[in-house]
Amino acid sequence: MTETDALPLILQQVEGAKAELESYAPSNIDWYRRSVTTVETLVPWLAKEAPGLRLHVEEILNSPVLLRETWAALRSRIDTHDEVARIEELLKHEQVLLDFIAGDTVSIVVTQYLVTRYQNGALVGNSKSDYPDLFLETNDYSKLPARVRSGKKIGAAVRGPLRRPVRVPDGLEIKTSRGKASIDCHYPHVGLHLMVAFTRTGELAVVDDVLVAFLGSADYRISGRKTEATTVKASFGRAKFISLLEE
Repeated sequence: MTETDALPLILQQVEGAKAELESYAPSNIDWYRRSVTTVETLVPWLAKEAPGLRLHVEEILNSPVLLRETWAALRSRIDTHDEVARIEELLKHEQVLLDFIAGDTVSIVVTQYLVTRYQNGALVGNSKSDYPDLFLETNDYSKLPARVRSGKKIGAAVRGPLRRPVRVPDGLEIKTSRGKASIDCHYPHVGLHLMVAFTRTGELAVVDDVLVAFLGSADYRISGRKTEATTVKASFGRAKFISLLEE
């Protein structure tokens, strides 16, 4: 689907979340209008970048397999046994790391690609533990309060000496989905979401789709807390997501 097709559908999703955005704290900021602006700015750009992003993620995920194929073709040309043994040892060490690659690692790959591709460096990455993953530096967050941890209603804030915005609904959240699995979070993240969906065929990874959706709290399924010590989980599926790749 092209940006012309995707944009009005995502704007409809923002409209569906309008009541929640208008009540989002702090209330002195027009989060609905800001979310519309983010969608109008990022969705057409993401649609143009989606094919290149798809190829980039596949190349990164498949680089270990391709490296080993290249090495298998080259090793017979190397005469020094010690050099061959050393490379084989390093590849075994690397495989230990690869076994622990998870969805958050793929999210980092996606984030870095988008940040480097966006014009004038105006798309900025947040810290790993904060939502959203990316925000537009051109947005004004100067009126947000400093973040505090309390039992009160959670709203948008800034944190740290760089005053990076957290819990703002006008940014971009990056998610990955392997094998059409639902996506788990610690909290409902209201705002624009980009999903990179991939599967594995043998040793190779295939990026099936690049999709977007504007999610509200109602789009998340909240798991019940069994005890006070249990962390509440929020999850969502692909139902609202719209493909950015042309069929």
